[in-house]
Amino acid sequence: MRVVVIGAGAIGSTYAWYLAHAGHDVAVVDVRADHVEAIARHGLVAELPDGDLVAPVEAAVDARALAPADLVLVATKAFATEAAGRAALPLVRGGTLVATVQNGIGNDGVLASILGPRLVLPGATTVAAEPAGPGRVRVGASTAAGASATVLGPPCDGPELLPRVQELCAGLTAAGLPAEAVPDGRAAVWRKLAFAGSMAPVSAVLGLTVAETLATARPLVERLIDEIVAVAHACGADLDGDETRAAALATFASIGPHRTSMAVDVAAGRPTEIDAMCLEVRRLGRQHGVATPVNDVVGELVRALELSRS
Repeated sequence: MRVVVIGAGAIGSTYAWYLAHAGHDVAVVDVRADHVEAIARHGLVAELPDGDLVAPVEAAVDARALAPADLVLVATKAFATEAAGRAALPLVRGGTLVATVQNGIGNDGVLASILGPRLVLPGATTVAAEPAGPGRVRVGASTAAGASATVLGPPCDGPELLPRVQELCAGLTAAGLPAEAVPDGRAAVWRKLAFAGSMAPVSAVLGLTVAETLATARPLVERLIDEIVAVAHACGADLDGDETRAAALATFASIGPHRTSMAVDVAAGRPTEIDAMCLEVRRLGRQHGVATPVNDVVGELVRALELSRS
């Protein structure tokens, strides 16, 4: 299978490494020239609990330099989704599918508006990894142990493509990244938002690790989760509120002294994904008549921190 990953950050690089290590023809596209050059010259290095391993991966800053793909996997930050969609255009041929495993809500819609609604697979992932320098990715222990989960659904306008999504998920699973195909990927996307869209912004505002945030601001995190679930229901996603809250809190408790990517981005003065998280929840809540006061305030606080440190 020919796979091109757009966005070779920690998550995108992990997908690229696992698929290439399993024998697939893999390329990555990223804006960081030093990262691309290191991968092109030396391969993509995964730092694993048992040591470093290299996988052969093609790399480019411009997707037009690459051959078309069977699967385009978008793993950029949410604010770069439109650019990723345009970058994917030269990679699409008859039969190409485009999957998003990004954070936030609305990424599949942005990609569909550029590439067509029958190409884009909404999805979510729990793959854990950290950047480790140009050409390198540090794979999280849970992912290295085969405990991550990827969920993909068929295009919103193409439910009959579910068998193809099942084939893609079988390929990911065989490569060491367990994946499940579901008839409707919306619930998985919203469930991931309940996890990332609650802990990440609160930890970013407070400047704390996940463990510290859970210990000091658990009621605030829970209120964010409950608002996200309420908006998800209004948008037609079948999400179990009690199960989602319990699972999110259990996940946070297991993570420990880890800094979320949003907390890291705020501290570094970089843009965040708040538009696709709290502020998108607010927008959709207003559209459907669902109050989201906590998402509103926390989202605006993150936005203020962005502006003050940019």
